[in-house]
Amino acid sequence: MTSLAKVVAEILQARDFEVIERDGHMVARKNGQEVLLFLMGTVDRAAADAFIAKCRGHRGKKVIATLEAIPPAFLDGLDRSVTVWDRGALEHEIGRTRIERVVGERDHGLVDELMAEDYPRLVSPELLEDVKDASVGERIVRPVLGVEDIRELSRKTVSGFRYRLELVPHYVYGYICPLYMGEEKVGVERGTLSVNALTHKVESWNDRTEVVYALEISHRTLEPAITTEDARRIAKRELVRVNSYDKESIREENHVTITEKRRVTPREAEIHLEDRGIYYIPIWCVEGVHGIIIVNASSGKIVSEDYYRL
Repeated sequence: MTSLAKVVAEILQARDFEVIERDGHMVARKNGQEVLLFLMGTVDRAAADAFIAKCRGHRGKKVIATLEAIPPAFLDGLDRSVTVWDRGALEHEIGRTRIERVVGERDHGLVDELMAEDYPRLVSPELLEDVKDASVGERIVRPVLGVEDIRELSRKTVSGFRYRLELVPHYVYGYICPLYMGEEKVGVERGTLSVNALTHKVESWNDRTEVVYALEISHRTLEPAITTEDARRIAKRELVRVNSYDKESIREENHVTITEKRRVTPREAEIHLEDRGIYYIPIWCVEGVHGIIIVNASSGKIVSEDYYRL
């Protein structure tokens, strides 16, 4: 179920506001101005008045947002400096922002009432250093291939006519993997890996991967097919597999050179995994006249190709 925070963040990010959390409230920032938002789970006049009193010294706009219908009595005597977004307004706005992504045209909406500006396409990556609440949106690996890019690529391969962008969830873990030769500890492997939550494939992960919290391109977010505990077991088994090998040791004994092979292997119980959370990799799925291709939108690499026989 979509949270109120995610709905409000999507609306704000559609106009390229930076969204962070501060002192328990959502804050939207743009061009040096700040909008404070109180996300009201249930209609509560006392809580709304407490928010207004707490933020009375704030020079920018203040917004109360809720997914419930606002009764007329709630608005009686409410501070006029506060804007209220109720369920009906949010439903209309979230639909409008998603339609805009498809047709590429912008219409007047709730956020335009706060301030009218021009907006870039993606949320600034600098925002990610400040965001503390992951509920404002998924961590999406920044795509390098847009719609026109994938159309050009598919034109040269399968003559694409249907394009779908899907966000594939990956569990990401930092790891420390001790290595043993018998009872002797001989080394430690460290790094970061990801587990594809759909295919279970384990791959190395770049800690400097650039992410965003929202995309303007129409897309579908896929749900993990495994739990984080399943992913941890898969990750540990893969670390044991890739770090197990035979090592030759050479020694002299009574003027005879003896070569001995000994097995180096991790101990699964001693592998430490640090949970970094879920990241979403954007994948273009293209159906064409001559076949189907799947392309990693964040790297530009073709993941798979299936060409029809003519």
